Amino acid sequence: MKKILLGIFLLASSLAFSVERILSYEETFLDKKTGKVHAKGEQTPYTGVIKNYKISEEDGVFEGKISFKDGVIDGLVELYYSNGKLAEMATFKNGEKNGIQKTYYENGQMKMEVLHKNGKKDGMGKLYSTKGILVGEFPFKNDMLDGLVKKYNEVTGKLEIESTYENGKSEGLLKEYYPSGKLKSEENYKNDLREGLTKDYYENGVLKEERFYKNDKLEGISKIYYPSGKLQVEVNFKDDEADGIFREYDETGKIINQETYKNGQLID
Repeated sequence: MKKILLGIFLLASSLAFSVERILSYEETFLDKKTGKVHAKGEQTPYTGVIKNYKISEEDGVFEGKISFKDGVIDGLVELYYSNGKLAEMATFKNGEKNGIQKTYYENGQMKMEVLHKNGKKDGMGKLYSTKGILVGEFPFKNDMLDGLVKKYNEVTGKLEIESTYENGKSEGLLKEYYPSGKLKSEENYKNDLREGLTKDYYENGVLKEERFYKNDKLEGISKIYYPSGKLQVEVNFKDDEADGIFREYDETGKIINQETYKNGQLID
């Protein structure tokens, strides 16, 4: 009998010690020097759960039940709007986000989901409209955009823009589409700046305009075309300013206007 009673006592003791410590937000404080959370009146960083803990985010101040270990967030975090709806869910390890993070609109629809590794975005991020339509796909590597980014119309869900990024900067071809899915424009980028030939199209596929860029500035001859494909306007640019002869044509090819520019100023 004594052994049974001793076993029950030891089991009860182990259960008591395994229960998580829970404090309210008002019973804790953040040490601004160390960035760690403490229970008021205690010098050792807090380990346990804090209920109604408040965190400032881009969309406002949210609160939730959050686990801490040695003064930093560690474990599952769920933050809520003032109306009680879930605003954000993420997993932390040693104070940094690890794994998938999800945010929500107040109507309950998912707003965003993105993978994290050691506190940095790493993997495919997805953005949704308030009605649950996918409006963006954003590949991340080491917290920077890296890969093919796609943006979709928030009503129809159709592709609107696709562009390639490297180390957080636009690099390569950017394409924009009409609601019909037809190609609207093509731009080339180098180190986040427009470089080379840019083309705009009418919805029927006919070339509408072509421009050349150097370090994001217009350079060389730009042309505009009629819907028929006939040349309408041509003008030379230098360092983003009209420089040279400007010509305008009618659809028969006849010059109907001609001017001369120098450093952006009309001289003839």
